[in-house]
Amino acid sequence: MSARPLLHALLLFWLALPMAQAASDWTALKQRLNDDPVSLSSELRQLMDSYRQQGAQRDELAAILLLIEAKLNIEEFSELGTLLARGQQLAKALADPRAQARLGLAESRRLAQLGDIGAAHRAVEAVFSLARQYPLGEEQALAYVEKAQLLQDESRISEALPLLLRAHKQFSELGLAQAASNTLNDIGNLYSAMDNHGEAAAYYQRALAGLDPRHNRHALSIRLYNLGASLHLSNQLPQAERTLREALAYSEALKDETGVAFARYRLGLILLAQGRASQALGLFDQALLEFERGDNLEMRFASQSARAEALALSGPRFSNRASQALNQARVLLESAPNPRRELALHEAASRVYKALGQYPAALAELESWARSYRTNNDQLNRQLLSEMQARFETERREAENALLKSEQRRQAAELQAGQSRRLLLWLGLGFSLVLALALAVLLLRQVRQKRRFADLALLDELTGAPNRRHILAYARRQLLICREIDQPYCLAVIDLDHFKAINDQFGHEQGDAVLRSFASAGQGVLRRGDRLGRIGGEEWLLVMPSTSLAEIDHVFQRMREAVRTQSAEGLPRELRISFSMGAAQVQVGESFEKLLQRADAAMYQAKQRGRDRLCLSEPVGPSTQLGH
Repeated sequence: MSARPLLHALLLFWLALPMAQAASDWTALKQRLNDDPVSLSSELRQLMDSYRQQGAQRDELAAILLLIEAKLNIEEFSELGTLLARGQQLAKALADPRAQARLGLAESRRLAQLGDIGAAHRAVEAVFSLARQYPLGEEQALAYVEKAQLLQDESRISEALPLLLRAHKQFSELGLAQAASNTLNDIGNLYSAMDNHGEAAAYYQRALAGLDPRHNRHALSIRLYNLGASLHLSNQLPQAERTLREALAYSEALKDETGVAFARYRLGLILLAQGRASQALGLFDQALLEFERGDNLEMRFASQSARAEALALSGPRFSNRASQALNQARVLLESAPNPRRELALHEAASRVYKALGQYPAALAELESWARSYRTNNDQLNRQLLSEMQARFETERREAENALLKSEQRRQAAELQAGQSRRLLLWLGLGFSLVLALALAVLLLRQVRQKRRFADLALLDELTGAPNRRHILAYARRQLLICREIDQPYCLAVIDLDHFKAINDQFGHEQGDAVLRSFASAGQGVLRRGDRLGRIGGEEWLLVMPSTSLAEIDHVFQRMREAVRTQSAEGLPRELRISFSMGAAQVQVGESFEKLLQRADAAMYQAKQRGRDRLCLSEPVGPSTQLGH
């Protein structure tokens, strides 16, 4: 018998020893997830195969769970289906509810990437059910995070934020500092989705604090990327580029091709904003190759859309390639329809057609964007109403079943006890109390649901006018539209005169009546497309799309006359409301924030000139036409 097979067996045994010893310390391996998940993935795959050959099911399951987490960290979804199937088989055989919960969360993320949001929600609800059945505090908090991500994908931001805050609190109470830090990063992503990039950057900075570059390189690369993205979206391009290049350096050092692709994609957007279309195109092409390899549908769509714009801006000879890229983005959208991606495609297509000089097509895309936006909002409201009604009906049936069971138990007790009069009296009273309690619970739930509708409406509770978040979002959106269709655009900041004196002399109830009266009068004379919203205290913002400075005085006079003829409840009839108004028209290349500052400064100038008047912020440059 040859000695070579024996030598091979001894060599394999010697190689397996350190691997098994390393695998015994799962905590140490898990800590590497935040530092180098790419190299850890290859090690975990070897461990998984080794344990499978040995028949060590529990160790194989532990390796699979860590490998899935590493794959999710680097957003590599191509192998998840196979890993999840094997993991679920082992978790069921070992009756391990914690592993089943972890696998359910990973399955939800995979389904969301495939565009099946409904199935993803069902997977998360199954995890919540497991967490309630067993003491799975960490998995329950992770389920809050995953549920929030799904709601964010559906633009249901107001429902997602409380879940993330609850998850952060639960991680902190469990002493899971790394998970709590990750949740701060997720909250930053949520604020970024709300276009509140200043708040997003603050949360990203908190998530970065305390990360050790020696042991958390991958976590650093993700958070630096997110911070760079928020800086980019707030138009701080030099700072954004520096931050993203730092994130890119970490990803390249870790050989994290997905992280490299994300950084290249975002750097390409910055170069595109700076007019360097050909350089941006090279970065988009490189990023797209990796997103296709990792089967990342979301980023394949985003990259194709960005490529189309870069090609359109590179000159007429690239027009065919630009159209092809746009068509490929449409094919990806059709393969997994998503309202948010549909809006993004209409925006990108309008810019592409404009760069190609196809202005009717560009305008048609903008009109499609507006229709989709209204449709999506209507669908979302109907969906929320349907879900609330379904939950109400479920709770009502549960209450009825509980009452029915209570009645059955009461009848059985009466038969056994001989139905004494005193017992009947007490049971009747107890039944009445249970019924009253059930009705009170249902009434409380209805009140809470009505409050949720009020929150979703984004209206100021006192005046019924759009609140700060609503009016600022509308103002930014209308500015983008006016820029795309080359229309003028004006903002006005309005402040009620002597409002503090009214509050001090007549009381806050009368002050509130003044605010309501102003909102009613002002909104009653607005033109189509104009919108008036309360941004704080007695201060208001008036958004006037397709309006130039020459038209503002007419708007002011109409509002002034309407407000003067309006009387506020509780105030002397001779006391009339007046306001000071400052207006500004956007200039070439001017940011929304700068425009708002100029309108605000003009309002203060109106105050200083005696109140009850309009002051215009004159353009500082030779032109007031919109730039692109």
